[in-house]
Amino acid sequence: MKLLRGTLFGSLMVAATAGASELYRWVDADGRVHFSDRPPAEAKAQDISGQLNPINSAEATKNRPSLITSPATTTGREQQKRQQKEQQARQQEQQRNCSKARQRLRAINGRVAFIDNNGKEVRYSERERQQMAKKLQREIASRCG
Repeated sequence: MKLLRGTLFGSLMVAATAGASELYRWVDADGRVHFSDRPPAEAKAQDISGQLNPINSAEATKNRPSLITSPATTTGREQQKRQQKEQQARQQEQQRNCSKARQRLRAINGRVAFIDNNGKEVRYSERERQQMAKKLQREIASRCG
């Protein structure tokens, strides 16, 4: 009885796989694409059986990229993020310095009264003021673009 059941099951499996080995593709009169294991009587079908790879076999999963990240990859990403943050910090610092330099230049180009650290007024000649303004303009042009 077990032998008969095993033989029957084996025969059914062979018959099922034999019928599923053919796959046909065709386009109907309305332009819709159809797929079937039997060719249609009313349209010309293309046999695409050999063009498809099984999706549930071991070979189909071999070429998939791994979702597991290695410590080296993680460390590389962390280092890259750290470098980006450092670069952003440098750019922000440069922008602050440029803003301060532009403010000093506006102040020098207007009416000027310089005050030293002791609160006393320091006088500059017009020539000295112009030299300071030119120096600031060159600094802004070279550092701030």
